[in-house]
Amino acid sequence: MTKAAHLSLGLAALLLLPAAVPAQDNPAALAVNEAVLRQANAIVLRQKLADAKATAQRGDIVGAAKLYQELLKKMPEMPGLRERVRARLAEIYLRNSDRKGARDELEGIITDDPTNAQAYYSLGTLALEDKQLEKAAEYFAKTLLLNPDFPPAYYDLARVQIGLKRTSDALGTLEKARVKFPQNFLQEYLSGIAFGQQKAYNEAIQHYTAAEVVAQATHPEWLDQHFHFDLGAAYEGKGDYPQAEKEFEKCLQLAPDFAEALNYLGYMWAEHGWHLAKARDLIEKAVKLEPKNAAYLDSLGWVLFKSDQPKEALEYLLQAVESSAEPDATLYEHLGDIYAALNQPDKAREAWQKSLTVEPNDQVKKKMDKLKRR
Repeated sequence: MTKAAHLSLGLAALLLLPAAVPAQDNPAALAVNEAVLRQANAIVLRQKLADAKATAQRGDIVGAAKLYQELLKKMPEMPGLRERVRARLAEIYLRNSDRKGARDELEGIITDDPTNAQAYYSLGTLALEDKQLEKAAEYFAKTLLLNPDFPPAYYDLARVQIGLKRTSDALGTLEKARVKFPQNFLQEYLSGIAFGQQKAYNEAIQHYTAAEVVAQATHPEWLDQHFHFDLGAAYEGKGDYPQAEKEFEKCLQLAPDFAEALNYLGYMWAEHGWHLAKARDLIEKAVKLEPKNAAYLDSLGWVLFKSDQPKEALEYLLQAVESSAEPDATLYEHLGDIYAALNQPDKAREAWQKSLTVEPNDQVKKKMDKLKRR
C-alpha cells in the first residue's frame, strides 16, 4: 500500500465514524460532522499546498517547511499523515543542508512508529555520510531486522562493517545477501574489499573478477578508478606486480589526479627499485596534490633514498614524521635507514627503536644488531 493510499484510508476512516444518533436526526451531531469535515479538508489542502511548494521547479523550501510544521502542530492524529509530513520535512531539510532538522524528523517518525524500516535506513544513511560508523551500523542492522528483504541495507551495513574493520561481520552480512538475492556487482565488489582487508588476496581477486564480469555485462561505468585501484592493491598484495601495474595504470587513465593511486604505483616501483624516475614523477604529483600527506612525503623521501640521494630524502622523511597524525613504524624505519646511509648511527638507532616501539619487526631488529656490530 502506498503512503497516499494509507493517507486516504486514514482520512476516510475519520470521516466515516458512525454517530451515536443519525446526523439528520441530531443537529448537534450534524454540526460536529461538518466541523470535522472542514478540518480534514483544510488539512488536506494545506498538505497539497506544501507539497506543491516543495516540488515546484524552483520550490519554496522555506514556505513548504513552514506549512508542514503547522500541519504537525494542528492536525489530528490521522494514521499515515504525520509520517508523510515528517518524511517531507526531512526531505526539505536535506535539500536545504539542514541535517539536524532531517535527523530530528526521522527520529520523530520512529517515535510515532518504531517499526518504520525506511526511517531507520535514512538515519543510517545520514550517519554514514557523517562518518558516524557505529551509529550507521546500528541503524542499518535495525532496518534489516524490520525488513530483511531490503537489499540496499545489506550492502550499506557491509560497507560500514568494513569501515569498522569488522571484516568477518561484513562477510557474514554479504553471505546473507547472497543467499537471498541474485548475484550482483555490490555483493562481489564488497566481498573483494573485505577479503582484501583480511589479506586473503586470492579470494579478493576472485570476487573482484566476478564483479568485473557483472559490470561489463550490465553497467561498464561501474568499473571506475576506485574499482581498478582496489583490484590493483589486491594484485600487489598477492605479489603479482605486473598485473597490479596494469590496474593502477587503468585507474590513472580514468583519473589522472587520483593522488592515492599516483602514490601507490610510485611507491611500489620505488620499493623494488623499478622505473625510479617515473616513480618520482608520480609521487611528486601526489605530494603536489596533498602537500601535508605523511604517506606521500614518506614515498617521496623513499624514492630519493632508492635513487642514492639520502641527504635530499631526509628532508621529506622528517616532514612525514611531523605530518603524521600518530606514530608510524614504517616512517621511523625509513628514517633510520636514511640516517644509517648518512653515517649517523645514533640517530639511526633512535629512529629504529621508535619503529620497534610502534610495531615489532624482525627486519628492523636485524638492522639494529648489524649497526651494533660495527
